[in-house]
Amino acid sequence: MARELNRRLTTLDALFLYVEKPTQPMHVGGCLVYEGRVSRDELVRVMEGRLHEVPRYRQTVVFPPFGLAHPTWEDDPKFDLANHVDEITLPAPGDDRALSVAGGEVYAGMLDRAHPLWKFIVVHGRSDGNTAVVWKVHHAMVDGVSGVDITLVVHDLKRDGDPRPLAGSTWTPRPMPDEIALMQDAVRDRLTEAAQQWTDAAFRWLRPAQASESDRKMASAIMKTDPRMLLPAPPTPFNGPLSPRRQFAWVQFPFTEIRQIRGTLGGSVNDVVLAVIAGGLGRYLRAHGYRTDGVELRAMCPVSMRRAEEHGALGNLVSMMFAPLFVGITDPVHRLAAERQAMDALKTQDQAGGLYEMTGLGNLIPPAWQALAGQAEINISPLNTVSTNVPGPQIPLYLAGHKLLQWYPLGPLAATIGLFNAILGYNQVLTIGATVDPALMPDVWRYMDFLRESYEELHDAARRAAPPREVVQGVA
Repeated sequence: MARELNRRLTTLDALFLYVEKPTQPMHVGGCLVYEGRVSRDELVRVMEGRLHEVPRYRQTVVFPPFGLAHPTWEDDPKFDLANHVDEITLPAPGDDRALSVAGGEVYAGMLDRAHPLWKFIVVHGRSDGNTAVVWKVHHAMVDGVSGVDITLVVHDLKRDGDPRPLAGSTWTPRPMPDEIALMQDAVRDRLTEAAQQWTDAAFRWLRPAQASESDRKMASAIMKTDPRMLLPAPPTPFNGPLSPRRQFAWVQFPFTEIRQIRGTLGGSVNDVVLAVIAGGLGRYLRAHGYRTDGVELRAMCPVSMRRAEEHGALGNLVSMMFAPLFVGITDPVHRLAAERQAMDALKTQDQAGGLYEMTGLGNLIPPAWQALAGQAEINISPLNTVSTNVPGPQIPLYLAGHKLLQWYPLGPLAATIGLFNAILGYNQVLTIGATVDPALMPDVWRYMDFLRESYEELHDAARRAAPPREVVQGVA
């Protein structure tokens, strides 16, 4: 899986470093539960045997002098796996609630930029005798899809393991460049980038069709984005200034039932999930005294722009759509229909494609200005939450012979958004994992109950709407 990696961060990758602050750590992750006891030493041995397949995990970010260019990835000359694998024990009773709190505490906090930007925390003390591993990887390294790709590198498809390529020799880090070399490389790359931009602009008239298509996409994204996005998001209990604390919870549904709902009532799997989330949030808001009649919350939905040949590559190849969540529609069938209609319109408008084209405009802004702007405090936001749906493997995975039983996805919180909904399918189960700031959403498990109720009413509605099964004569 090893491939030639880009050395300098892209504008989008670097953005996740620029906006990071103690109350807004920019890593993604997951909580994975394995069968039986997995020791820290076992995990270290697995990583030692697989790191040559993910060389980025032995590289650290290095900023050039004066912010002349985006940072580069450089080999960490003092790389030590001991800096990246920790171990904790849950307090009694060692149940899911204890994992939710203790796991959230280790998931919180910024990764140390003096080392490669990832960490695994082995969690013992579960009452069922199984082992959890909380992992956190900086968003500058991976997006949701590439995060799943990297997880597959660490795991096997069989309990007794799969043949894996071995490292050809002991890893030797490349020398760390000095300040002058960093400055020289930064100036050269910026001049090269400027020359490329000038050349592209100068020869743009030779490809009018290509230029007009790009311009059309950007104009469409701007003109057709809901003008209400210029206004603050509707008020909720979970929108406000963030604290450094984090907690997570999860709810799970059989993938076969999700497909049955989709098949009966229409729409995509993501439409069904958004309808479930909207129903759960509507219940949550009403339980906290908020009126929901006619209210539409706003969710940012990341969209992968990764082509098939780019699976396994690191970094971020992602755009976004701004989806309404119809929390005021209490009828589950009508709510799903509204979500489906809204998402179909966004796809027809190619909002994600247009916004992706616009990310290239960030290359025109000097990196130092981007870094400075990223540290600005944001006290209002046009968004209420994030909902990201990442496809995972639909077969069981194994780590050193231990079956991966559960996979709870985790995400980052930013601006004034204290709730991140991460959706992941694994081994025929769909999981909605909520990462929250407990200072804003202290009752996250109540939200999980509301999601389950929202799902059940949609499932029941689909079951009632399904055509009767044909009865074969002579068969009961």
